[in-house]
Amino acid sequence: MESPARRFTRLLTALEDVVEQEEATLQARDFSAVSEVQRRAAPLVSGLGALSLAVVDGPALARIAALLARRQHSMEWLESQLAVTRTELAAVQHSLAQVTRIAPAYRGVSSDQISRFNAVG
Repeated sequence: MESPARRFTRLLTALEDVVEQEEATLQARDFSAVSEVQRRAAPLVSGLGALSLAVVDGPALARIAALLARRQHSMEWLESQLAVTRTELAAVQHSLAQVTRIAPAYRGVSSDQISRFNAVG
């Protein structure tokens, strides 16, 4: 049977691999894959949490701290990308509203006249 210390090390190593995969999928902007990677991390985190803190030594704590820092960095990057996307979406919605407001002016006008009007405007 596997000792708690050995199990902790194995689970922590597996979680480090999953976090590395998460970082790679974020950088590739494969957001659907990110959620799948995060689902795979859940049982590892649960398994680590179920183990006694008595099996955690100094080096293990350092690995956990590094892992948490990497994960925090990834989440901050994701938040910044969400903010950029929200800003871009707001700009698109604003443009759509403008087009909707001016569209009635173009009804009944030939496409040649529209092109000329746009070139002048």
